[in-house]
Amino acid sequence: MDYGNLFSKAWDIIWKNKFLILLGVLVALSGSGGSGGNPSQYAFSGNDLDWQNMPRFDYEYGSPFQNLDLPFIAVGGIVLLVAFLFLIGLVLWTLGTISRGGLISAVNEIELGNPTNFSEAFRAGWQKGWRLIGIGLVPAVPGFVLFLIGVATLMVFGGLEVLSRGDFSPAGLWVFLPVAVLACILVPVMLILSLLRAFANRACMLEDQNVISSYRRGFEVLGDNLGPAALLFLLQMAISFGIGIMMMVPGILIALCCFLWPVLLLVGGGVTAYYSTLWTLAWREWTGLPVVVSDEEVVSSENK
Repeated sequence: MDYGNLFSKAWDIIWKNKFLILLGVLVALSGSGGSGGNPSQYAFSGNDLDWQNMPRFDYEYGSPFQNLDLPFIAVGGIVLLVAFLFLIGLVLWTLGTISRGGLISAVNEIELGNPTNFSEAFRAGWQKGWRLIGIGLVPAVPGFVLFLIGVATLMVFGGLEVLSRGDFSPAGLWVFLPVAVLACILVPVMLILSLLRAFANRACMLEDQNVISSYRRGFEVLGDNLGPAALLFLLQMAISFGIGIMMMVPGILIALCCFLWPVLLLVGGGVTAYYSTLWTLAWREWTGLPVVVSDEEVVSSENK
């Protein structure tokens, strides 16, 4: 595989078809959320405050449950807020999942010499939306199973009263040993499925496979091209590291100025579209899909 030609070709496609960046923005929005610790959080120890001599809240101010309307309103507001945020996240994730398929389809059509645009690319992803959503949910299944088993174990063996009193005995932690063993199995499976998702998406969009067969086909293509795929992934990581270094100071300035946030979204969308194009071109080469040679390339080869 000519990696230099692959990277330059992906850049040329993005430069000449800038609507791919908009699709990349939708994909980036679907996965832009992250988690992290709060650096301002402070952990109190038992000697920081004299809890025993502190006044009882209900003695000083009355019981907070005397007026039950306030707790119900507060709980209802929190539930509505969580439901609203969950709905927004679900919509963004769905749009991003469909846009992933649109990016793959658009690059494939460009390689075939067929003119395309944003609406046609998004429509192609929309037509296979349920398959793409299913492909996107498969990596979450092991984590969901592990979560359910962990919660069930905690509820059955931990006990809410024991946890509320804070005197949970370390000797009882042995009951979580099977959960830990299961995590050692399911977490790697989840990571592998997450890596295979990129291949499964292309099997779905370019070979019209269903959810299960897309993963089967993706595993087959990855297995046949494990070395080139690993090298391409390492090159992508190196590029990401370089971009992160270059964008460190500008990124801080953009983050501090909300008017520049669209610029940050465009940069993230461009990078996302570029990487998606790279893997689509690599998939086409690994699977032997036809490539239409343009007149300019013909003239250039004849001059050589």
